[in-house]
Amino acid sequence: MLKNHTSEHFPFLGISECYSLTDFRCRTTFYTALTRLLMVDLGEDEDEFENFMLPLTVSFETVLQIFNNNFKQEDVKRMLIGLARDLRGIAFALNTKTSYTMLFDWMYPTYLPVLQRAVEQWYGEPACTTPILKLMAELMQNRSQRLNFDVSSPNGILLFREASKMICTYGNQILSLGSLSKDQIYPMKLKGISICYSALKSALCGNYVSFGVFKLYGDNHFDNVLQAFVKMLLSVSHCDLLQYRKLSQSYYPLLECLTQDHMSFITNLEPPVFLYVLTSISEGLTTLDTVVSSSCCTSLDYIVTYLFKHIAKEGKKPLRCREATQAGQRLLHLMQQNPDVLQQMMSVLMNTIVFEDCRNQWSVSRPLLVLILLNEKYFSELQASLINSQPLPKREVLAQCFRSLMEGVEQNLSVKNRDRFTQNLSVFRRDVAEALRCDGSTEPPGSLDMMS
Repeated sequence: MLKNHTSEHFPFLGISECYSLTDFRCRTTFYTALTRLLMVDLGEDEDEFENFMLPLTVSFETVLQIFNNNFKQEDVKRMLIGLARDLRGIAFALNTKTSYTMLFDWMYPTYLPVLQRAVEQWYGEPACTTPILKLMAELMQNRSQRLNFDVSSPNGILLFREASKMICTYGNQILSLGSLSKDQIYPMKLKGISICYSALKSALCGNYVSFGVFKLYGDNHFDNVLQAFVKMLLSVSHCDLLQYRKLSQSYYPLLECLTQDHMSFITNLEPPVFLYVLTSISEGLTTLDTVVSSSCCTSLDYIVTYLFKHIAKEGKKPLRCREATQAGQRLLHLMQQNPDVLQQMMSVLMNTIVFEDCRNQWSVSRPLLVLILLNEKYFSELQASLINSQPLPKREVLAQCFRSLMEGVEQNLSVKNRDRFTQNLSVFRRDVAEALRCDGSTEPPGSLDMMS
């Protein structure tokens, strides 16, 4: 089987039209299984790997010839779809640095440009672009540290550059499709965008690329892919971001990576774009999907922590920090112009703690503390609003709950102080729940909404 995985022996590996394109999905599973068999005795034997890849090499060479001669487009398209699915199965099974490097050396620089060209040519055909984008997303996964190349190897940067080109190509082309009907928007556009976001997230969190290198050497691939991210994001409504689960579960973790390690990019966004991002976080905080709401809490925490630290450093502006100070100043200025944005989020988080079944209390507590420290006046108003909305007998109990919440909490963001607040919040939530359960009429959940 390892030596004879061709259409002659396995007809479903061919391009015959008796198999539909959806049947090609089986090829990914087939090649994952086959590659796991190969891995049993592969070790560092490059010749054995080359022999195993020979049928795919022949197919790619055929594709190259057809591309150059520009004929039988349908045949080459089916062949590429099959190859992308085959390679994704192989890449999924290669979980060691040695074996993954063999695959990368086989693909780059000869065959990856073929996939780039296919995305550029058939961007409006998801049956073709989806398998290719999924292959790229799989290649970006640093599973089992397989992408931790040797210190003398540029492979991590080369791989990211290829991914950047593909995401930019797809992003620019897909936006040229214009408006799509409700039943077409996901398969034709949003699915591809979600795969691009997954690939970018894997690259940003994989720890195999030093992104500072790009700016240092005047390479624009990193900037280009971030701009493509923004363009694709602005073409998606907030409603669609949350309506399509795969899209939300790729966008929000990507945003978490960006706010964690690339706040200079976030603070440089145009004000309408930055507010769009903040609104997407605000709406994601209330979703029932814990993965999404936790990512939103973490992203919000990174943003407001950055703002808090900037304000704390005001007046201490050494020259070496001038660039960071300017970035913080931009963020502060934007927040001063739109104070309601962070107030709204504080209100949402307090509503979640007080009135809802909060399953990620730890995640909620982190940004909530920073929001309270940034805007104590609004927190006092929120507190008064909740207390005054309850019957008189309960007001003193709730007031004591709020006093206990901030007991021992200092005006800083040290780990110890954050943990203290998180512990206080746990007790606060339990005590408030007990107080609201006691006999007497209460306002329905959402009492704090009037402060939003």
